[in-house]
Amino acid sequence: MNLLLLFIKRLKRQKRIAISILLCLYWMQMPQALAQDADWQPVASETLIKLPANLIEKRIQQDFDMSPLASELLQLENEIASKGDKIVALQTILTDVPEQEMIEERVSLVQLKSSYLDDMQLSQVLRQQALNKKQSVYEDVLQQLLYQTNSSANVDMQAIRKRQEAAKKRMEKVIAQVDETLLNQGLDSRSPYADEFAANLDKIERLKSAIAKHKSSMAPTIDGVEVSAQEYVRQLLMQAASDQSLLDQEALMISYMAKLVALDAQSIEFALAYEETDEGAVINNFTKPSQAADLFL
Repeated sequence: MNLLLLFIKRLKRQKRIAISILLCLYWMQMPQALAQDADWQPVASETLIKLPANLIEKRIQQDFDMSPLASELLQLENEIASKGDKIVALQTILTDVPEQEMIEERVSLVQLKSSYLDDMQLSQVLRQQALNKKQSVYEDVLQQLLYQTNSSANVDMQAIRKRQEAAKKRMEKVIAQVDETLLNQGLDSRSPYADEFAANLDKIERLKSAIAKHKSSMAPTIDGVEVSAQEYVRQLLMQAASDQSLLDQEALMISYMAKLVALDAQSIEFALAYEETDEGAVINNFTKPSQAADLFL
């Protein structure tokens, strides 16, 4: 009778643990559905297109940082770090403990690992979504930049620009001549107007230099070499493609870790199905007539 009571007690515990294992394996399938809650909808707006090419990436990142998707990823990262600490703590407790002992703690570890991987998988899915949308924006930006370039290639537009450049050069020549006349007229002393004119020209040159050096006016560069806006955006697309490859590798690693968790759960199930009692008898979780006979005597 004591053996039967022990069996019933262990059977209840096994059923509870088995249900926990099944639940943890079930929840490993959920991240794809949960990923639908967070969102980010970037667009290649006219404002974005007008930005200097080297600021487009920063503006898109800034928009992402303020999105619900970024908030969800930040929360997930905090949860992943917390669960990682708990896993390490449980593993420390179970170090050098025989496999037949502390079964409930081992089940808790499997559940915790499963939940940890759920969060990691969800994070990977969300980052994949964000990268796909970022790539889409880059493609739209590049398409519009190419359209603008082709439009500006019109012959009439080029002629207008040449005339503007010629007029600008003539104006600079006149200013230089006036400057030379006023400042080198051979008078014993300069007039107040000449001094003010010279001061103004100096400030104008300094302002022009500041504009040329301003980060918003500087041409985009790749490895220190100036490139066109189109080439810079193409480089951003190439970087996004590299990031895609890294995310694919992460997904593969997560799938392997999930397989290990499933094997851990299976190992615990086998241990429970053929658990050795203190009396040395082997009990499996299938009820046999001989084990239940005492209930009818």
